[in-house]
Amino acid sequence: MIRRAKWALAVCVALLMGLSAVMAAQTRTVPRPPAAPPGQQPPGESAAPDGYQPLPAWLGQTRAPVPAKIETFTVDTFSEGLNGAWFRFLPDGRILLGERTGSIRIVGKDGKAGAPLAGMPANMFAQGQALFSVQPDKSFATNRTIYFTYSVLPEGADPAKQRSPAHVHVASAKITADDKGLEGVKDLLDAEGTGGRVIQAPDGTLLVETTVPAGLGIVSDQWMQPQQADSLMGKVLRINADGTIPRDNPFVGKAGTRPEIYAFGLRDPQGLAIQPKTGHAFTSEHGPRGGDEINEVEKGKNYGFPVIGYGRDYTGKPINNDKTAQVGMEQPVYFWTPDIAPAGIAFYSGKMFPAWDGNLFVSGLAAKYLVRLVLDTRNHVVAEERLLVDQNARIRGVQEGPDGALYVLTDGANGKILRLHK
Repeated sequence: MIRRAKWALAVCVALLMGLSAVMAAQTRTVPRPPAAPPGQQPPGESAAPDGYQPLPAWLGQTRAPVPAKIETFTVDTFSEGLNGAWFRFLPDGRILLGERTGSIRIVGKDGKAGAPLAGMPANMFAQGQALFSVQPDKSFATNRTIYFTYSVLPEGADPAKQRSPAHVHVASAKITADDKGLEGVKDLLDAEGTGGRVIQAPDGTLLVETTVPAGLGIVSDQWMQPQQADSLMGKVLRINADGTIPRDNPFVGKAGTRPEIYAFGLRDPQGLAIQPKTGHAFTSEHGPRGGDEINEVEKGKNYGFPVIGYGRDYTGKPINNDKTAQVGMEQPVYFWTPDIAPAGIAFYSGKMFPAWDGNLFVSGLAAKYLVRLVLDTRNHVVAEERLLVDQNARIRGVQEGPDGALYVLTDGANGKILRLHK
């Protein structure tokens, strides 16, 4: 009896210790850099081009030639008065729009945006960017479910002392039958990063990209979270639609590694799209001073940052001695040095523009144009075209519409959705 009692006590202690470890991992404080003095730029730092031109790993990995086949198109304003960060088409042709300020709106087929949906999470952090992305479920027509990523200030965090103090969270909800609000809002994951987007993969799981603190005054090699297995920052994560962990995630059961991790080694991903022919996820990623990337994300792989990359810190100093390749780390499909500040991305598979079939479109914020990338069968870029240069507008998002036209979201408090069509 004494042995059994001791054994039972040992089991209880072990269980409690394990539970404490889990709780500690869930509640641990994720570091953030100190707040910068308002309106002050760190001395000697800049995001401006400095002439650095790293050598690509293969011909065409950057500065690809203009494509041989181009399409002519007409540009119309479909909708305006928007402050959007992300948009997706609903099955009936309307648009689900997530605005940076924290509102989700439905844009009708006539281009008119409805009022913000009621019922957003009460813990949404309204300072800075409050909402990052919205995504309708693949069965939205019957279940009215959406997913979104939004900003939450952790308990005890002080925005006056910390830079980018909020965490990106993933949530699900249903849009009410009258299209006026959300119901059944459920928080699925604290993804830790300073921002991130969510999309739904063909198998119904959710892919979530997360960022690390980035910008002037932040030195890349002081933020190694993209390479750390116990951190969700700088990753692509994969969860089920109910927030549970898929059993076939690459690091499930590996000690010291978060099971949500699908791929790692990213810095500041801003766009996320599924390639129709492969089902692979592609990301667009902000580098520091140069080194913006497009990555084809595959299960369990390491995309290198900050060990390798094609940019330099805002001080102008090399990152890890300008190392651009290492065994066991993946190369980007494409990169830009100097920056274009890539945002939303989308593949085109419509019939309106045959020359665009299979191409990847990339929104350019700093560049103020839309990039068309032509890919070969290896997913290497063989041509790059710059569209909408005459608009002189920061481009934040792009999507193919159900009518085969291309829809482009411009940035700013009075943003527009442009329709590119024949």
